[in-house]
Amino acid sequence: MDTLQVIAKDVDKQLEKLTSFYIHHILPYVKRRSPHTYIASAVAAFFSYQVYKAIRVPKNLRHIPAVSYWKYMKSALSGEGVDLRAQNVILPVLAKSPNGIYLRPNRLGWTIGVANPAAMKTLFLRTNEFPKHQGFTKYRDSLTTRFGGANNIVVLNGGVWKKHRMIANPAFHRSMPVKLFGRLCEKMMTRFEKEGDGLEDVDVPMFLQRFTLDVIGLAAFDYDFEALDNPNNEKVENYNIIMEGIRNPIFFFFPILEKRFLWAFPGRRQLHRKMDDLDKLFYSIIDRKRQTLASKKGLVEDSEKDLLTLMLEANEESEDIQHQLSDLELRDDLAVFFLAGHDTTSNALSFALYYLAVNPHIQEKARKEVIDILGDGDDIVYPTAAQCSEMKYIYMIMKETLRMDPPAQNTVPRASSDDIDLAGTFVPKGSTLSAEIFVMHHDPSLWKDPEEFIPERFAPGGESEAKAGQGLSWTPFGSGSRQCIGMNFSLAEQKVLLAMMLQKYTWELPENTINKDRLVIDGSMGIISPKDLHLKFKKRF
Repeated sequence: MDTLQVIAKDVDKQLEKLTSFYIHHILPYVKRRSPHTYIASAVAAFFSYQVYKAIRVPKNLRHIPAVSYWKYMKSALSGEGVDLRAQNVILPVLAKSPNGIYLRPNRLGWTIGVANPAAMKTLFLRTNEFPKHQGFTKYRDSLTTRFGGANNIVVLNGGVWKKHRMIANPAFHRSMPVKLFGRLCEKMMTRFEKEGDGLEDVDVPMFLQRFTLDVIGLAAFDYDFEALDNPNNEKVENYNIIMEGIRNPIFFFFPILEKRFLWAFPGRRQLHRKMDDLDKLFYSIIDRKRQTLASKKGLVEDSEKDLLTLMLEANEESEDIQHQLSDLELRDDLAVFFLAGHDTTSNALSFALYYLAVNPHIQEKARKEVIDILGDGDDIVYPTAAQCSEMKYIYMIMKETLRMDPPAQNTVPRASSDDIDLAGTFVPKGSTLSAEIFVMHHDPSLWKDPEEFIPERFAPGGESEAKAGQGLSWTPFGSGSRQCIGMNFSLAEQKVLLAMMLQKYTWELPENTINKDRLVIDGSMGIISPKDLHLKFKKRF
């Protein structure tokens, strides 16, 4: 068979796959959401053209092992969780990579996935060579960018990023509001018993989302979303609907649809109207806080101030207007803190409760530690910050949970500022790179029995400590100067809730659950969450 025949055969295969992809994934999705068949067909045809352009790996990246475009996209668009995608599509390719570097599709095109501890360390610590990719801001009309904004602390670089970090630092380097965490946890536990089927069948992610929404609202803005008291109020419903829309895989991978064809998706247009309402809420919170700050200046202790108050004060203390944040920048920072402080923490806690449910010996060991520190009895005890620091085994459980299911499966993409050698792989200038946190945490060449939940990995002298000289093998919060600024806030919140629940309840999986044989992960994009996770609780007193 000559070269032309080989090429023709390859093209035929690609067209066959594209036709199948069009029929089974694109056209049905668009038809369900567009009122007119001819519009649906036109959008889907354009969509298919975009896919066809995207399937081929660029010439300058063909030296890097690549996953199958079709297998990856089929997994992403069919609703499979990241765990199945990692096991079936990515790890087999990664096993053939000499250094934990591979290629995968992304909304920005083919992306270099970094899942090697040494390369991960380089990617996180050498920020001048690997700045945040600005492609995120290219689609300013997308729901994702509209929510997080293009001027937030997560996506900015250089001096502008440093300005944001200086304003935000005071708010995140103070004592954590552990009393607030405890008070809202007690309220949530009361709701466990009153709503639905009571303790027999608790929708864990739903309650934890309500808990963390109230926490971030009060701690960050001094604003009560009333998610625990009134979960069906308009503010909560709008936020939840927008979050669901952001995680939609079709619009995640193909933002061009939202930019060019929003008119063809009535449901998506409705989400953008709800985003208008959420925007107004963010700005009204900033205005109200600025007025309150002016009227109560000097009357509120630092320990009682919320995140927005501390940021506004730091902003005012900067006499140089070039070093102050505009209302737009404040709004974008608050939105991204809101997302990081709500969804990621609630899902991390959901996963932790699941692993304690299916590992009763670990649950009992953790409970013993809590009782030794807080005492036992029928009184609700709010852990203090000092007591939280004593919870060594609870911390191991949290770290192992974040290894198994890091809420952020990967990071905001980086861009290579020049031709660079990364762990022995040539990375051309302008390449897109992603820290593949979930994949690295489940790589059997890096972790012993990676699918087993073993908190002792993180004990002194344990497996994690032994890896310290190899680079960064555990990175749920990133690392270096761009490490998640809310890490300590999230960890303190998790410790308080786990301790209070271990003291008051025991829990297990109910009889009829889709999570009986394994934890089922939702197939949405972005933040990882469990699917239909219900647990059965029993009061200890």
